[in-house]
Amino acid sequence: MGISGAAPLALGTAAVACGAAFLWNVGALPGMASRNVVAYLAGLLLGWLAHKVAHRGHGAAILFGLCCILLAAVLAIGTELDGVTRWLPLGPFMVQPALVLCPLILAIVASREGRHWRAFVLLPLLLIALQPDAATSFALAVGVAVLMIGASRNSRRGWSRRRIIVAVGAMTLAVAGLLVAGIKTPPPVAFVEGTVGIAALSGLPAMALHAGAIGLAVWALASRGSPADLALAAYLAVVAIAAVFWAFPMPIAGAGPSHLIGFGIAIGWLAEGVRRARRQRAFG
Repeated sequence: MGISGAAPLALGTAAVACGAAFLWNVGALPGMASRNVVAYLAGLLLGWLAHKVAHRGHGAAILFGLCCILLAAVLAIGTELDGVTRWLPLGPFMVQPALVLCPLILAIVASREGRHWRAFVLLPLLLIALQPDAATSFALAVGVAVLMIGASRNSRRGWSRRRIIVAVGAMTLAVAGLLVAGIKTPPPVAFVEGTVGIAALSGLPAMALHAGAIGLAVWALASRGSPADLALAAYLAVVAIAAVFWAFPMPIAGAGPSHLIGFGIAIGWLAEGVRRARRQRAFG
């Protein structure tokens, strides 16, 4: 793997290490830090596999369809807590599919295989808004809008009608969901939500580790500067900002496998994509 492909992997791994060190530094419950690391490694594996599947036949469309089915399953059979339905039981764990799947959805619609049906990204946006999960749907909408901006800047045609419809439709759905449902969140869970306050009370090392985890994670996703990279980075940045102001899971620095699996999927997808591109150039 060349240096450009190694960059997101190295930066992403450093971000997760900072997050685990933060949890250890502030006295999180035993197993939280190690669970985050394991979840990230599982996400990397899923990201590499998803990239390979997406580039085979109708793989991208199948993956996108599976993502939509899982999000619909949350509404049909998911676990409800304080008026919101965001979780599916997975063995002994409760997983929040939207946090796992949003990076994959963005990566798929940003890929060459998904660019012809990008308007369908409005479907998972709607399903997430209905949970309701205004913070995640808004973050995904921002990621989609950034992707449309990047695609338009790289295209000779500029802003096509379809790109305008996708960007405006995504933001409209997110804002409508925010106005109708509000930012509904269950009671905060220690070391999952409210981590900025915990860092501020724990001293300079904890604050540095927390900031490093988020900063490195955004850098990892934006490191190559392609529209897909910037869309993923924008999504994560908005999620982190939401976690500062509401009782919403903090990515990377907070405990919980869902964000870490989703982040690992994004890093695995990007790293495998660069490796594949370099190999095709070498043999092309």
